[in-house]
Amino acid sequence: MRSAAVVILAGFGVFLLVTGVLVREYVAPALVRAPTDIYKVQRLRAENASYFDAGKLQVRTGANVTATATVRGDVAASDHDVAVWDMTTVIQDLDRGYLIDIATRRLAFDRRTGELVDCCGAAVQGDTSVRQSGLGVFWPMDVERRAYPMFDVQTRRAWPAEFKGVEEVHGVEAYRFEVHVPQTKIAVETPDVPAKLLGLDGDAAVPVDRYYQGESVIWVDPRTGAPVDQRQKVHSMLKAKSGPGSLVVADLEMRMAPDAGASPADTANDAAARVRLVETIVPLAMAVLGAVLLAAGILIDRRGQERGPRRRQGRNGGTARRLRAEASGS
Repeated sequence: MRSAAVVILAGFGVFLLVTGVLVREYVAPALVRAPTDIYKVQRLRAENASYFDAGKLQVRTGANVTATATVRGDVAASDHDVAVWDMTTVIQDLDRGYLIDIATRRLAFDRRTGELVDCCGAAVQGDTSVRQSGLGVFWPMDVERRAYPMFDVQTRRAWPAEFKGVEEVHGVEAYRFEVHVPQTKIAVETPDVPAKLLGLDGDAAVPVDRYYQGESVIWVDPRTGAPVDQRQKVHSMLKAKSGPGSLVVADLEMRMAPDAGASPADTANDAAARVRLVETIVPLAMAVLGAVLLAAGILIDRRGQERGPRRRQGRNGGTARRLRAEASGS
């Protein structure tokens, strides 16, 4: 019985120790990664914004603008290493019921690092020839205090997201990253604009180029890589291809809007708890229990070995006493 108990305790202890290591080194990295079946809606709002109303051919000022971004995961196109998400952003002036813009994007990225990859029909505004690089909307779960290249859909290239420090945001110690996109001409077809809209004399239509400038601040939870807050300044304008003349088509300062349901900070805290459970608590508990069982098996085995010689000595001593007693009786 003793030997059976020793084998069971020691064997189960070694099993738990090895399993704890495997969970930490192999299972956790496989589980802690971007989901493929995501459905998420996020809103940014801008107060006192300006934009060009193409229907009325006039610039609206003092507007309240809402940008609603909806993300859906394409499970069928995703796999163990790559997640594919479809994202639609609708920008509108809800007070006037005016649709300002609709932007679509399909992203394929590494589920652990967040790095964009060129596959699975990735596109910007349906254009699959756009080569997206850097980070998209998903940050690495082990985000570091350094700069990351981040893809900008307007200029269709990556710009550095610079680490600027650690700040407490909604109760979370978050990393602050800033992205600065200088005024850049956008390579898109833009129809000619009446000269008066550009501040010029005459009624002729003037060929124009579109320019974009943006600044983003993103606070990222370093435990999970989840953004807990963000702000974005957008300045877009049309300039005459030659000579003077310009028109501001968008001047917005967007902030993350509080919506019903769990806040980004609450979501980040829940995700961090799950990550800690898989990466730390479960492996540590298995390792501790395994060590205890292994030690118990070793202790039982040693006590059994110590009792064996004492029993043999006792049996030998009893035999000697009987022999002496028989000799003295004879």
